[in-house]
Amino acid sequence: MRLTVLLCALLFATPTQAAEPVPLSLPLAIDALSETVAACAAKGYRVAVAIVDLDGVVKLEARGDGSPIHSQRFSFRKAYTIASMGAMFGVETGSALVAHLRDFPGGLANVQSGSTDLLFLAGSAVIKSGNVPIGAIGVSGAPLSSEDEACALAGLAKIQPRLDRG
Repeated sequence: MRLTVLLCALLFATPTQAAEPVPLSLPLAIDALSETVAACAAKGYRVAVAIVDLDGVVKLEARGDGSPIHSQRFSFRKAYTIASMGAMFGVETGSALVAHLRDFPGGLANVQSGSTDLLFLAGSAVIKSGNVPIGAIGVSGAPLSSEDEACALAGLAKIQPRLDRG
């Protein structure tokens, strides 16, 4: 009898739905950008930061005081690259993408040939709500791209608790 009740309960139970992802709102983007710039400034780095949605459309972009002129465009390209290719290759940062593609058949030129906005360097991180990618942060201007990425991860860490509540 208990087995029958248990089987009926399993068969007719309402499936639990996963929580909807938290959207990449402007307040979240502002907080992530502010923290990213502050993390780099604390190390003496003047950077530009871009936050894009999952389609690679700019949600928020800022060129910090004194950041190199090319940094604004590079920060966008880093964010665009990880937003558009991170999930495809199962990676969440620019450095992980570059490492993954080192052995890609045909090399990076094959992957990059279709878009001038792709930039395969460290310095970016996917923004996720739960396990769902919703955007990306790209940073440029620190002496090393790995330092750009550390700042992007600091910005992500600032907003992650609010993204996990969704």
